[in-house]
Amino acid sequence: MMESEFPRDDPDAAALAWFSRLRGPASPAERAAFEAWLGASPAHRIAWRRVESLWAASGEAGQRVAAGDEPRLSAYLEKIRRARRRRALRQTGSALALALAILTGAMWLERPHFFQDLTADEVTARGERRLVTLPDASTVLLNADSALDVDFASGERRVRLLRGTAFFSVAKTGTPFTVEAAGGAVRVLGTQFDIHTADDGAVVTLAEGSVAVKAGAGEARLVPGQQVHFAARSLGEVRTADIDAALAWREGRLVFYGARLEDIITEIGRYRPGRIVITSRRLRDWVVSGSLPLDDPDAALRSLQSSVGFSMRSIAGRLIVLN
Repeated sequence: MMESEFPRDDPDAAALAWFSRLRGPASPAERAAFEAWLGASPAHRIAWRRVESLWAASGEAGQRVAAGDEPRLSAYLEKIRRARRRRALRQTGSALALALAILTGAMWLERPHFFQDLTADEVTARGERRLVTLPDASTVLLNADSALDVDFASGERRVRLLRGTAFFSVAKTGTPFTVEAAGGAVRVLGTQFDIHTADDGAVVTLAEGSVAVKAGAGEARLVPGQQVHFAARSLGEVRTADIDAALAWREGRLVFYGARLEDIITEIGRYRPGRIVITSRRLRDWVVSGSLPLDDPDAALRSLQSSVGFSMRSIAGRLIVLN
């Protein structure tokens, strides 16, 4: 068997063929051809070391293969190589699955809105409140863990509140200003208002000026001191708002009356790392009232615990379980 008979495009296959040949009687010319092949490429040396390693790992079972039986030896070494490759793939797959599980868990714990944040122009982190100035000199105060997408193309003033809470101070330019949120739209010319999004929709609270809120087939106009809840296919009744309570988050406090505990916990969760989970449906629906410090979320949790009486367990300081 001469060098021309060995596979040229597969160093591993060529190394196997050389190994099986050199285990039997080989002429000086064949050994010289092998040395030439070995020195022709670093890939050849790597493949050869791999074959030697396979043979060493085969132990007594490999030694029982007749050294002079090239087809059996080559097939045996190829079988070992394939087994190792399958094992390596399984190990790699297991490692990737574990890494994916860890990454998914970390994202659920610390960055549950990671992909949404990639589509936003402005994002605030947990515990961060930030004032954003828009291209028309309007300003938006974003509450913690909120996301905003801005689109002022084609002469329009349009933004989308993807999540969280924002207080808008809209400059009067003569061009309508539209805020889309929770499947509805708030349209204004110049005013100050707050939008708070939640799982069941959003609430608009008007501080100054006037706004028109469209959702589903309905439309409502607000005057200062009013608010309305809306969702993608529904628009609630306009009601009188407690402006101080609705806008207290701007001063770092959460003021609420007759609110579900789950909704309050969600707001507190915007101000601390990790997640807060309520395991009891009864506890989630518990109705509470009060005033809590948002800038000290752990103090807020302790205050709620003392008034409601739930148990609270911390896991590594990141996952808080209430029941």
